[in-house]
Amino acid sequence: MIGEKVALVPYKPEHVPKYHEWMKSPFLQEMTASEPLTLEEEYEMQESWHQDEEKLTFIVTSLPNDDSRSLKDIPETEIKDNTVMIGDVNIFFNDQDQDPTFGEIEVMIAEPDYRRTGRGREALKIIMGYALQVIGLKTFHAKISLKNDPSINLFQSKFGFYEIAVSTVFQEITLEWTLLGPSSTAKVDEYGNEIEAYGSKATPEQHNTVLSVHRDLIAYWNNNVKTGHYA
Repeated sequence: MIGEKVALVPYKPEHVPKYHEWMKSPFLQEMTASEPLTLEEEYEMQESWHQDEEKLTFIVTSLPNDDSRSLKDIPETEIKDNTVMIGDVNIFFNDQDQDPTFGEIEVMIAEPDYRRTGRGREALKIIMGYALQVIGLKTFHAKISLKNDPSINLFQSKFGFYEIAVSTVFQEITLEWTLLGPSSTAKVDEYGNEIEAYGSKATPEQHNTVLSVHRDLIAYWNNNVKTGHYA
């Protein structure tokens, strides 16, 4: 999936060595709540994620910062040679009731020089557009370290996510984005107990913001994203 400055490509074995180097960083380990793995374990993890139908994983690649071109100006056959790995973006289909319209979303820009450049925002626009338009998702949750203010701000101020929970134990905040309105029918767990429905904590203003962002995401997906097989 090809945007203006970034492209999302499936996570493949060829990406593992670079990814492994990224995850040696104590900062990234803390921000992603990850444990360091050996290179062999990283290859095994890549293979398991590739086979897991509950995980959607893409590597974020980008034109170098000093390249002013748009990816649209570059032939698809040349994009791979003109871009560099800068991070990843993922969706986990892990709703406890197997709701196929729910996904937990996360983005990591691992290369410091590419943070706060709009790359993470574009990667989210692409994968959310894909998830909404192609897969049919309606609800996203994002669990973010309380220390990761830039990421929290990105999800809240640029995409209209709103807070629904804070865990002091795991030191993380859970944000929600859903097309389902505040009056959505409550969910019931396996014991018949009523649990909060997606969207139940959104104010009318927050829900209207989500609907506005949704329109923008669909327009962006339809007008600014190409799908290709260059990788």
